[in-house]
Amino acid sequence: MQLSWALASLLLPIAAYAADFPVAVGKDGLTFEPSNIAAAKGDVIVFSFYPKNHTVSRSTFDKPCQTRGDDKKDDSSYIPVSSASTPTVWTWTVDGTDPAWFYCAQTSPANHCQQGMVFAVNPNEKNTFAAFQAAAKSAGTATSTSTAPSGSSTSNSGKNGASSLVASARAVLLAVAGTAVGFVLV
Repeated sequence: MQLSWALASLLLPIAAYAADFPVAVGKDGLTFEPSNIAAAKGDVIVFSFYPKNHTVSRSTFDKPCQTRGDDKKDDSSYIPVSSASTPTVWTWTVDGTDPAWFYCAQTSPANHCQQGMVFAVNPNEKNTFAAFQAAAKSAGTATSTSTAPSGSSTSNSGKNGASSLVASARAVLLAVAGTAVGFVLV
């Protein structure tokens, strides 16, 4: 019993440290679901990709359909998915409490960003999600500065230190902590 309590007390601070936020990419059309969230630094956003081929690419509020710089830790690259029953997962760790803006860089057969496929972390009263999405829809002929052409695929497991393996390990630790707490309470 003491060992279980000791294990639980070690694992509970890990569980309290960060939250995971699931976001569906392209599940019901050209959307991120939910379209925006409020998150703390260190929280993990778990993007589940659905057919056919999408990206999660970081942009800026002022240029919603253009990739922000060359920072690859903020870009999933193209994730082609053939079956909705087995979505591919990419994770991103929230790097602060300021707003973070994302879009899908796919441009074929339609420009997903200009169709409103955008996502925001911590939008605020000054820079709202609605204004960001409206700017994306009116981007006109703005093009993506992503380095991969539409329809191409690249593998990006382990980006920004928050790979699916880390998310899986966190889930296992939480399950073990829950089991240990259950033994203690019995």
